Amino acid sequence: MAVVKFIASGCPMNNIFSYVMRDEATERKLIDGVNCMPETALEEFKFVKARFGKEDGRQYYHIIQSFSPDDDISPEEAHELGMKFAGHFEGFQAVVATHVNKAHLHNHIILNSVNMETGRKYHQSRDEMLAAKRFANDLCREYGLSVTEEKCEYGKMPKWKQQLRSMIVWALFKSPDRETFIEALERHGYSVNWTDGHKYVTFTTPEGYKCRDNKLFDDRCLKCNMDIYFAMGGCASPAADDYLDFQTPPHRRNANMTIGNQLIFMMADIFRDRRKKTKEEIEQEERARNAEAAMGLLIAAVIVAAGRYRERYLEEQEQYRRWQSWQNSGPQLMM
Repeated sequence: MAVVKFIASGCPMNNIFSYVMRDEATERKLIDGVNCMPETALEEFKFVKARFGKEDGRQYYHIIQSFSPDDDISPEEAHELGMKFAGHFEGFQAVVATHVNKAHLHNHIILNSVNMETGRKYHQSRDEMLAAKRFANDLCREYGLSVTEEKCEYGKMPKWKQQLRSMIVWALFKSPDRETFIEALERHGYSVNWTDGHKYVTFTTPEGYKCRDNKLFDDRCLKCNMDIYFAMGGCASPAADDYLDFQTPPHRRNANMTIGNQLIFMMADIFRDRRKKTKEEIEQEERARNAEAAMGLLIAAVIVAAGRYRERYLEEQEQYRRWQSWQNSGPQLMM
């Protein structure tokens, strides 16, 4: 997986090259130029700017391409990927330096802000950034590496994300607990990174796409709600159909993550046996609607309520089984 970031660097162009090419961070064999020589890049950048009269404004772009420690990639392969990625910016000069001084390999790419062929200045628009990140993902797939999630908006989800969402809901339908849920997805080639201390669950598809739970636009797939689902017994719970049949309300246009708390409030009503809310419960929900911290407290309370709900229905099932056993083993009337 390669994470691509455009850095707002305050370092003068006269100093940036010596910084990214310093000996303690990299090796000479891991430094190369695209349309320029690393040793003379500063002068070559300045020459192009002077040629087109573009010596003012943004002088360069600093891009960092970082690779996951989990990916099996050598410094030489990381550098090769960096050179190919720099080639995405056609007609622009760039210096690529692969750093090996941290736990994860990463490339520093210094890109001239002026195109050497057209004199056009590079503008870091949202569309340009997304195009660059898509190209970086394509390179990772070519090398068999995992890829980062592409940004998407409500109503414009790619097919792989729609399939992932369907698989998650299917696994919820089949699973009474979190372990079974994860195993069900893994049997179909998906991996799940679910850690109690983390706010999100990260899913990886068989093709290597990564996606957080809050990027699926489905309340049922949120970690906080799945915690509630499994606390109440998952698919074995009498309330499972209520959870799985829930329809996430429409999001505002251009929303880029799941926003909504209605499922939490609905489950809270079920766990209190749909009795009338107390004044304290009403106030708690109102605070939760307007404050993230209060919502966290409400989720914790609903998870506890889900556990109690599970205990109640399991006890009722056990009482019914004992009653059936007594009925079957009791004295029979003689005809």
